[in-house]
Formats: sequence, C-alpha cells, structure tokens
Amino acid sequence: MQGKLASRVLPRVKTVLRMLAQYREGEVHMRASWICTRADVVANLGVITSGLVILATGCRYADLFVGLAISTYVAKEAVEIWQQASKSSDHGSAVSGH
Repeated sequence: MQGKLASRVLPRVKTVLRMLAQYREGEVHMRASWICTRADVVANLGVITSGLVILATGCRYADLFVGLAISTYVAKEAVEIWQQASKSSDHGSAVSGH
C-alpha cells in the first residue's frame, strides 16, 4: 500500500523539485523548501524500494532499515536548514520581523 501511494506521489514531488531547483541558492526559506522537497523525493524512493524488497524477499526488516535511513537523511537535512538559517540571520539577510 505504501509503495503504491509513494509511486503516485513521487512524480508530483519530482515536478515540484524541478520547479524549486532555481531557488536552491535563493533566500533561506526557498532553500528550505528545496531541501524539504528533495528529502520527500528520497523518502518516496526509499518507500518504493522497501516495498519492492519486501515483495521480492518477504523480509519485513527492509521497512525498518529504510525507515532508519530516511530518518537519518531527514535529520541531516534539518541540520543543513538550521545552519543556513543561522548564517542568513548572522549576515542580516533574515526576513525582518521574524
């Protein structure tokens, strides 16, 4: 079920990722959108892969391993966003009033 949903969502997320690609080096909130969307693509690919492995082998541990890999990747992305926001704030380019 997760694999079906992920395979239906993935093309849409990839489209958004392409649209956001021009903002990879933009303001911090746009870079954060890019990073989060990129993480969605990775997570969807992981879920699809996990589903295929479970389907092929019956080994349900694939879901656990993929889940741990996704959580590690998302945590890395969160640190990247935090660091970029901190740099932006230190350089005075943060959005005023926030």
